Amino acid sequence: MKIVKMCLLIIVVLASCLHAQTRSRSVVLDDWALIAQNAVREGATQSISTWQSTTLYISCANGSTTTHTGTKMIVQISPVDSGDEAWETHIEFIGPTGTALEAVQVVVPNATATTILASYASTAGLYDDDGVRAIFLLGSPTVTDSELCTLISHVSSSASSVTILDPLTNTPGASSTWYDIAETYIIEIPEYANRLRIIYDNTYDSNGSTAYTYCAVYGVRP
Repeated sequence: MKIVKMCLLIIVVLASCLHAQTRSRSVVLDDWALIAQNAVREGATQSISTWQSTTLYISCANGSTTTHTGTKMIVQISPVDSGDEAWETHIEFIGPTGTALEAVQVVVPNATATTILASYASTAGLYDDDGVRAIFLLGSPTVTDSELCTLISHVSSSASSVTILDPLTNTPGASSTWYDIAETYIIEIPEYANRLRIIYDNTYDSNGSTAYTYCAVYGVRP
């Protein structure tokens, strides 16, 4: 009987430890913001010294119809808890490229709408790829209300529209603008890092487009 009780106690302790090690949380590290052409955005610094695992979810979208050869995103980590002398580049990559097409929203959609009336500047652009892809809705009146949506189809006519997979999370105003060049990236951070940040470098293309960027960090904490 004592052995059975001891085994049960060990199981309870192990289960508690396992639960404590697998509690997870998602944090908005860098909310949606405009990066002007030839400007650099330094993202927020996040301490991860007590996290068992860390994953970044980065989004970037072109913010104009100017041809763009990409925005550079530099993920940096540091082995120390403070100071700016020990940052090292973990990975860097180039964000979405191409010439985006604008579509201006005609009406404010209701909360369940997935087909949104929008007028196009032209019928060119990646809307005409007829494939499932990410598109960017610039938030209105606040840029932090921006979001990426999954494009299903579109109609270019006198009653033009875009159809997205899920209803909008936010409620953008009439005349909000859609851009059809956007990408998402998932980056794993090594366990030995104590801090992280992202540098969004829009000087990579010296005469390209403005950009909008966002990052959420997901971590398993003790």
